[in-house]
Amino acid sequence: MRLPVCNFDIESDMLCPNCQAKLDRGEITEFDIQFSKWLLEKEKQYPSLDGLTLRKAATAGSRLILVVNKKNKEILLAEEALMQEITDEYGEIIIIEGAPKLRRIVREFITPANEVGVNSLWSPDGTKENIVMLRVEDRERIKYDNDELREIISAIMGESVLFEYQDDRRKPEQDNEEPDAFDEKMKNLTERRF
Repeated sequence: MRLPVCNFDIESDMLCPNCQAKLDRGEITEFDIQFSKWLLEKEKQYPSLDGLTLRKAATAGSRLILVVNKKNKEILLAEEALMQEITDEYGEIIIIEGAPKLRRIVREFITPANEVGVNSLWSPDGTKENIVMLRVEDRERIKYDNDELREIISAIMGESVLFEYQDDRRKPEQDNEEPDAFDEKMKNLTERRF
């Protein structure tokens, strides 16, 4: 089984310099370490986990999000008793296969709807924030609300992801106040249809 941290680090309760550097850079989290330790203990009971590659483990509210390599989802789903243990311990399980790419992940969660666009904003302090625009008419077709989508996708991606519907960006006309150039550009971008 391959985990986000070295198996030796988990067994020794001390991170090697490589894994410590990953933790410092934010590539892995304390929860990755905690869940990896829990899962490694379960490998003795469930030998089929030997072929599993866990890329990331994260929580979003009462949900556990596992990012695994392609075709590894079946390894987990085949072990019904393990899945029940995970559910009892961590809550609802969401399993994502493959490298987490923002557009692909967003599409998995908003299907059958489509996103209008994805914009990335960089703050002066170097942090990145993604804004996913959705069509107003898709609001009822999407299983999750904006806050749930934000929480889940941000946990998977490890960066801030906001969701807005096109009508959320429109402001009521105020007394003779003219919109600035940024508002005009954003309005034009969000109203485009593909």
